Amino acid sequence: MRRRSAQYWLWVNSRLPGRNHEEVLGDGTQVEVQARINQQSITQVFVCVYRPDGSVWVEEFHDRALREPLPQALEWGLDRAREIVAGTAGFKAPHRIQMTLGPLIQDECALALRRMDMSDEERHRLKARDAWVEYLNAKAAMLVLMRSVRVDAMVWEAQRRRLREAIDRRASLARVSLGH
Repeated sequence: MRRRSAQYWLWVNSRLPGRNHEEVLGDGTQVEVQARINQQSITQVFVCVYRPDGSVWVEEFHDRALREPLPQALEWGLDRAREIVAGTAGFKAPHRIQMTLGPLIQDECALALRRMDMSDEERHRLKARDAWVEYLNAKAAMLVLMRSVRVDAMVWEAQRRRLREAIDRRASLARVSLGH
């Protein structure tokens, strides 16, 4: 059973519909990502990581972009959860790339294909494609904001951060591919 922190109770609002993704990792770590659109049409994401005993490891929420699609927001939340888990996980041999969290895919056929064993090159190509798609989406959303007459400062900052993270992710993957 999970023991929620104050962050969760600040987040919770039963009047705002949303989508959830929950997963239990091999070591018992529990991951939950929730996405919703608030009354101001801003997509919000809640990222939760719980220890195997149910105690809070991390609970955080983020305002994303204006009208960002919920599946895309869930993907971003899963990426954030991966960063949290990977940043605090124990040593793993560098030659054994391990995807800690599964992908958020709705199509069963695509999910089955992703679960197949992939070579390091295929895994890197898939990460690069996902990073490219996120970059294009972040860039398009930023262009929409730039063309808007009025933009809330928090929305602008969230979108700027999203675009910067997408650029950093692409650059990081490019460095990795140059090193191979």
